[in-house]
Amino acid sequence: MASPQGDYPPQEGYDQQPPAPGAGPAAQAGAKKKRAYAGQAFDFGSGANAALGGQQQGGGNYGAYAAQAAAAGYPPAGYGADPAAGYVAPAVPAPGGYQPPVAGYPGPADAGVAQVTQQFGHMGVGDPNQPQQPMQPQQVPRAVPLNQLYPTDLLTQPFNVAEIDYPPPPIILPPNTSIYPSPYANCPPKYVRSTLNAVPTTHSLLKKSKLPFALVIQPYAALHDAEDDVPVIPDQVISRCRRCRSYINPFVSFLDQGHRWRCNMCNLTNDVPQAFDWDTTLQKPADRSQRPELNYSVVEFVAPQEYMVRPPQPLVYLFLIDVSYASVTNGLLATAARCIKESLDRIPNADRRTRLGFLAVDSSLHYFTIPRDGSENSDPRMLVVSDLEEPFLPIPGDLLVTLSECRENIETFLDKLQDMFQNTQNGGCALGSGLRAGYKLIAHVGGKITVLSSSLPNLGHGALTVREDKKVLGTSKEGSLLQTGNSFYKSFAVECSKAQVSIDMFLFSSQYQDVASLSNLPRYTGGQTYFYPGWNAARTEDAIKFAREFSDYLSSEIGLEAVLRVRATTGLRMNTFYGNFFNRSSDLCAFPGFPRDQAYVVEVAIDETVTKPVVCLQTAVLHTTCNGERRIRVLTLALPTTQTLADLYASANQQAITTYFSHKAVERVLGSGLEQAREAVQSKLVELLSTYRKELAGGSVGGGGLQFPANMRGLPVLFLALMKNLGLRKSAQIPTDMRSAALCLLSTLPMNLMIQYIYPKLYSLHDMPDDAGLPDDKTGEIVLPPPINLSSERLVPYGLYLIDDGQTQFLWVGRDAVPQLVLDVFGVSDKNQLRVGKQFLIELDNDFNERVRAVLQKSRDHKAKGVGSIISPQLYVVKEDGEPGLRLWAQTMLVEDRTDQSPSLQQFMASLRDKRAAMAQSQNPQGGSRKISFNVSDQYDIQDVIGEGAYGVVCSALHKPSGQKVAIKKITPFDHSMFCLRTLREMKLLRYFNHENIISILDIQRPRNYDSFTEVYLIQELMETDMHRVIRTQELSDDHCQYFIYQTLRALKAMHSANVLHRDLKPSNLLLNANCDLKVCDFGLARSAASTDDNSGFMTEYVATRWYRAPEIMLTFKEYTKAIDVWSVGCILAEMLSGKPLFPGKDYHHQLTLILDVLGTPTMEDYYGIKSRRAREYIRSLPFKKKIPFKALFPKTNDLALDLLEKLLAFNPAKRITVEEALRHPYLEPYHDPEDEPTADPIPEEFFDFDKNKDALSKEQLKLLIYEEIMR
Repeated sequence: MASPQGDYPPQEGYDQQPPAPGAGPAAQAGAKKKRAYAGQAFDFGSGANAALGGQQQGGGNYGAYAAQAAAAGYPPAGYGADPAAGYVAPAVPAPGGYQPPVAGYPGPADAGVAQVTQQFGHMGVGDPNQPQQPMQPQQVPRAVPLNQLYPTDLLTQPFNVAEIDYPPPPIILPPNTSIYPSPYANCPPKYVRSTLNAVPTTHSLLKKSKLPFALVIQPYAALHDAEDDVPVIPDQVISRCRRCRSYINPFVSFLDQGHRWRCNMCNLTNDVPQAFDWDTTLQKPADRSQRPELNYSVVEFVAPQEYMVRPPQPLVYLFLIDVSYASVTNGLLATAARCIKESLDRIPNADRRTRLGFLAVDSSLHYFTIPRDGSENSDPRMLVVSDLEEPFLPIPGDLLVTLSECRENIETFLDKLQDMFQNTQNGGCALGSGLRAGYKLIAHVGGKITVLSSSLPNLGHGALTVREDKKVLGTSKEGSLLQTGNSFYKSFAVECSKAQVSIDMFLFSSQYQDVASLSNLPRYTGGQTYFYPGWNAARTEDAIKFAREFSDYLSSEIGLEAVLRVRATTGLRMNTFYGNFFNRSSDLCAFPGFPRDQAYVVEVAIDETVTKPVVCLQTAVLHTTCNGERRIRVLTLALPTTQTLADLYASANQQAITTYFSHKAVERVLGSGLEQAREAVQSKLVELLSTYRKELAGGSVGGGGLQFPANMRGLPVLFLALMKNLGLRKSAQIPTDMRSAALCLLSTLPMNLMIQYIYPKLYSLHDMPDDAGLPDDKTGEIVLPPPINLSSERLVPYGLYLIDDGQTQFLWVGRDAVPQLVLDVFGVSDKNQLRVGKQFLIELDNDFNERVRAVLQKSRDHKAKGVGSIISPQLYVVKEDGEPGLRLWAQTMLVEDRTDQSPSLQQFMASLRDKRAAMAQSQNPQGGSRKISFNVSDQYDIQDVIGEGAYGVVCSALHKPSGQKVAIKKITPFDHSMFCLRTLREMKLLRYFNHENIISILDIQRPRNYDSFTEVYLIQELMETDMHRVIRTQELSDDHCQYFIYQTLRALKAMHSANVLHRDLKPSNLLLNANCDLKVCDFGLARSAASTDDNSGFMTEYVATRWYRAPEIMLTFKEYTKAIDVWSVGCILAEMLSGKPLFPGKDYHHQLTLILDVLGTPTMEDYYGIKSRRAREYIRSLPFKKKIPFKALFPKTNDLALDLLEKLLAFNPAKRITVEEALRHPYLEPYHDPEDEPTADPIPEEFFDFDKNKDALSKEQLKLLIYEEIMR
């Protein structure tokens, strides 16, 4: 079924997405609808009949958030009464079934580990100064217990935002794995993370798991060495394996009294260098156990001469500045010149060799000569070259100058740069030719070209045209816009990489600039693309943001002429590399400049069976520091191996897996397109869910929950967030440049920032804890409020919230924000006077303003996240009832909500369940491990299993003589008397009713004889989906809701006229087909309502699925009326309107609480209408609650629909509208026709005799009754 706001991605089993239903020709003409209620056809695919016969417990199969009363005011004692009394603030559900492991590597030892430790006592771990004996593979049994698998259900245990930030499952290594018992022996996760913290021993096991095996590598955790404490080994004694060239590390073993060492990668024995045990500083023997490379997994070696192809080159920055009309008028030229001048002292220059150059471009190339300080002629000169095809250097010298020697004249030049072009009208931009010229200028020494541009390159080499076409956005052709528009930018980038020239792009255009093409320059040279859409220096916020980021950029201690290689234990091979670099060979990545704010992903293949209990993966980065020293940074990670699938899933790192697939998705976008990338991400998730259910959860084909291990519970949310990210989101409103810039971030951001970029942080500020925004007593760090789920359900109208994705911050001000709150934070008492948009939060002299500013600043603190980044997020103030465009932008961060073209989290989970079930069936059409068989007439051709439950299985089939598709329900009820009763009840009632909106029995397969009678086969109409699935996968229009509720009530009228209560109406029991025809199913709980009072009955069974259960069922226990079905219809209508259950109670008490939260405390009349004294006492014990108007809950809903909803959900059943009255309601007027709303004769008094005598009937007697019912 399609949403009127736009199409969703195709769902598994949904062949098409047709338009939303309209009123239809008849209704438009003013005529009443009769049998053809819907004018449009819909194709839902198969699967709905899984709900037949009470097998599927719809409504309980997906997670829903509970609600609790919000604390009044903000903070608790600060602002008086709750400004929006009656609103409820949803509580964050606690994660189920999993406690995060204690951070640290390796993980905490348990009894099993202690036992293994005793077994290895002979290896000599008592003296930490004595190297342990070599660890032979055959000596180490696979007895060390790895992480335990904690199964959970994603549908019944709602997602908690805290689950994203749980530390990964610990790396549990056997005792004595490292040569010395150092706590720093294994690589910390801030440098290297594996998607699997236990490695499969074979390729077949990895393939079977469907999990990726990859490393997320971030060699540097800060922009400056002083902030990243890594041991440096200066003695130039570097011991490496002669065969695999691995560096000595904490996991090697020593032999022959320490004279030799065995490589932990390839097992080769190597000699220990003679100087290895000599302290060159003190000139005396050294204690080997103190050497950093044997105790620390992350070290830096100072490299000797043999690691240099040429002497270390100086740090070189060539600033290539766009001086066209666009850059002058938006203030880029002046701002860039001033920033460079003010940052000269921050540019690394410890060796006093740093060199700078300046080159300007418009329709010509402008070179600048800068004399040395103290020269006779100290004025800078500009030399103009107009030849764009073959640009040349006008003079050999003074174009690239030493910062230390020309400091004063560089400042003079930067002061005059703006004046040189202030009157320009030149709109040309020969960027490609300028890059060619810059390459010639620095190619002999290498270095970094920093491009600052506001224009689309339209002249000379690499000239580009405006390719963006709004008609293409959001279509399958959009992917072509994200590919390069000129091959120059890739070929030139590869040329630069070979000459050790790196390129960074700072792009500022307010119009199309072709970021897709320009970003190729950083992509292949180890650089980065920084995008500032709509930037203008006249806005202080824009100017300061760029100045901060550019200054940090210039101060970063980058590496030069770097290469990265990853080595691993024999049997493992580095297969694919992702990130910004040039792949010089199969396993060598080249970086002309090595940045400190990027991460890289390396996919690992298993070529041979791994026989060791531990594997090691070692990353080495050979580079020149910006101070002229050749170094090698080595990072060594050790991981245990396993032969079991459970260990793999229990050790999976959801954040690393998401990072890996973000890189894969970007690759797919650039290669195939956006839709293919989104489909690949979702398909991989379905594949993982299917594999886990099939191999580890003991699942079978069909319905049920959505099982996943606790350590991976956040993965579906992260994948959904990835697909909703600006880079991948399905939308026709995203400019190509913004999407391209987002793709650059997805493929380069360090992991912690990447996770926040796709799943931003949301903090509630108006009610933050007392310690939030203040320094922690122990650490001195500012305490942040606890994050909350990214859902509008978490936002109360009077609240103040911070949304932060690491790139942008939003301060969300609720429409009913307390005036005192607005005054304290923003300094204005009237919210209408509050300025929205980008700004700095004003400093006010009050504690709360100071705390909010502290939270904003702490949230921006990348150092606290263990990463280096120059990004300074810009703050936007957003009013809930303010500027629509800004509000919608902020709301795109709420990734758990539904949008026009993307599902909500609940809808996504439901679609995953359906796709997983479809995948399971396609892989094993015979019904999986249960070997389902259907013993029916050969007139039926069994096709697909479409559902199963506690005592039945439903398949689709073809009736060969007629060619009609049918549903065959196989029931095996004879294990339990209750199943027998339900089966008999349903058979009798479905045979009794003959109604368009009630599922019918076409036939019943007759058993050969009573003795062989073990199964019941009901042949029914084949429906294509159910309401539960439809609501979870797409939005329903008002026409949908109107038409579906009408048909439900039409069926209910027939039931109630026959004195039958359905007692279990819920979305999963409303079946739908392609024409929007609705049929009620599952009469297993139905009962007679006949008694002395036509409307009342006395039942003994605890009935109805909880979320649709009328309050009188819980409050009066045994006595209830036809009104209970009416209540259920009201709950279904509310769910259709909002896309989520209205009362998703977790238990009896919680269900009543949710009902009273909305309907308010009963009136005195309703209170005394409750016949149970205990129930009345219970109600009286509850706090008084004010009713919430349905208009507040459903602000965009048709008023007539809300009026009907009000009458359907009356607390007092005596005041609740009847079915007949509901059909006459104005909301259903387009369909209501008394002549076409048939009733049924009251059921005979003896119809339910078996129910009256059920306690006296044995299973055998019930079986006989069923047999007789079939044979009659």
